Amino acid sequence: MKKAVFVLVLLLSLLMLCSCTAYDKSYLATILITSNHGNEASMRFDTFKGTNNFKLKRDGISENTLQIEASLTEGEMHIFVGVDGEKELLLTVQGGEAYDETIALDEKYDNEKAIYIILESTDKCADGDFAFAYN
Repeated sequence: MKKAVFVLVLLLSLLMLCSCTAYDKSYLATILITSNHGNEASMRFDTFKGTNNFKLKRDGISENTLQIEASLTEGEMHIFVGVDGEKELLLTVQGGEAYDETIALDEKYDNEKAIYIILESTDKCADGDFAFAYN
């Protein structure tokens, strides 16, 4: 009986370690603050290099829009929207730029209850502030 329980716990542990999302997170950051609740997500940092993502979910009737507020002092950050393991570039933020836009998403996202927002830096970025709302 003890062997069966041990094997079951071992298999469950392996399953939990192997379960992954469609998009990887891999980054080095200092003073990183993130938030992700329902249809909203945000990320602020002092320095950031790598890739991070957020899953945004919506309820009810969709406007099929993504509201983006983004600013960056140094570096370059690409913002992608992702569904089913594929991603599409929405916006590139350069150092010194700031955006406050509402982007209408393509028709292919009309029936999606959840999308991923993927942030990828090309190199080290500084003083970033990003916020998203999926409507």
